[in-house]
Amino acid sequence: MSFDLAFSQWLYNFYFLSDLAYLFSGRIFSGFLVFSIGFYFYKIKQLKTFIFICVITGLGDFIGNLLKDVFLQPRPCFSDIQYFPELDKCGYQLTGMPSNHALNFFTFSTLVHLMLKNKIISFILFFFSILVALSRVLLVKHLLSQVIIGSIIGIFLAFTAFKISRRWIKV
Repeated sequence: MSFDLAFSQWLYNFYFLSDLAYLFSGRIFSGFLVFSIGFYFYKIKQLKTFIFICVITGLGDFIGNLLKDVFLQPRPCFSDIQYFPELDKCGYQLTGMPSNHALNFFTFSTLVHLMLKNKIISFILFFFSILVALSRVLLVKHLLSQVIIGSIIGIFLAFTAFKISRRWIKV
């Protein structure tokens, strides 16, 4: 058995926390977080920067979906269902590499960190990004490797977009 699957099985022991995990990876929580950060950017008169962050995060989501069609790695809730008794929700998406939740949260958090340089906001966003990534493993939607790869792609995309935006602004 792979480390990925063994970790998923171990984390599945905490499945009683699944309602909390659904909260962290759901649209309402994500929307609240994005709205709050957007309001902050509005207050500090950097709404264009926030729009840039949202566009790049959307681009990351698109890239993640394309990569799912390239890698075609199944979600554990489909391919390894025998290891997870009582699992009743998997969704319609068969492929899970990379985790778009992890990719999007880490893209957003990294760009906000690079643009604001605010330690408190950065800590809060990265903390929630880690919780979201782990919630995807807890819910058996992704393997640990799928959320790690999604996180790395998100961070890489954010750094690349940040570097390009800085060069473009200097011209």
